[in-house]
Amino acid sequence: MTWKVIRLELASSWEFPRGSAGRSYLIRLPLTEEGVIDTATLASQPARATVRRYWANEADMIGNLVPTPQGYAIRYEGKGSTKANGGSDGNGHSNAQLFQFGADAIKLGEQIFLTEPDGFESRFRIASLH
Repeated sequence: MTWKVIRLELASSWEFPRGSAGRSYLIRLPLTEEGVIDTATLASQPARATVRRYWANEADMIGNLVPTPQGYAIRYEGKGSTKANGGSDGNGHSNAQLFQFGADAIKLGEQIFLTEPDGFESRFRIASLH
């Protein structure tokens, strides 16, 4: 198992035909040799699973990745969006449904769908993995 930093960039869409590197996430996750999320390590060291959301013309959002019954979510620090799918925990954190990674390996160039804090679903590509 190795902790990896995964960069997700907005993939091609109607609004962004070439995608957008200015709309991205950096996600730190424990991955097995096969590239699958190591759920045991994630459960034993949850504070290491960090996320930073970079969005053009918006302040960065920082948080931690947390497992949910539907997949994974980001628990944002401080004033996160209370309109997020996961709502607020009442302690200044908000939970936003982020993505669902199944048993498939996380691979460079693959695309995944993310649900943004406002509930809008966007497609992202795995731009780097190291």
